[in-house]
Amino acid sequence: MDGIKTEVHKTQIMCRYLDEPGEPTRTYIYGSDGSFEVLEDNVRSVMVYASDDSLAPVVEKGMRLLVDTAAKTYDGDDIYVFYQGKDRLIDIAKLVRCEDGSFSYISDYSHPKNLKTLDNLEFLGKVYEIQIKVPRLKLSDLNEKFTNKEDHFHV
Repeated sequence: MDGIKTEVHKTQIMCRYLDEPGEPTRTYIYGSDGSFEVLEDNVRSVMVYASDDSLAPVVEKGMRLLVDTAAKTYDGDDIYVFYQGKDRLIDIAKLVRCEDGSFSYISDYSHPKNLKTLDNLEFLGKVYEIQIKVPRLKLSDLNEKFTNKEDHFHV
């Protein structure tokens, strides 16, 4: 893709991820290239989508995960995203340190793996936030659903 410039479209949304008392309003900026930013938390990174239910109910198929690619090492029990194999496929897994110093690598709750070390893992990043399933609709699709001009969805 040398010499080809692609325009990245960005959408800014101010919202609270959870509707709970004390939950701060954040400014999310989503890019058409799969990037995202959370301005108040100074996080810039990428989005991935869960392709199956192997980590359900925590991560269900179709859920969007905001991945902080600045986190390239284990820094506590949490969900991380890894590159796998020579094709660099993405794997989502929960890492939990065991009492003996090894790690439980859970990319499928029905088949957890035990790893002595994390040396062979290539971190894409740590999951910053898990969001509900987001339907992939174009803005024009949304506008067609409304009949009144003032009811149109604007971002």
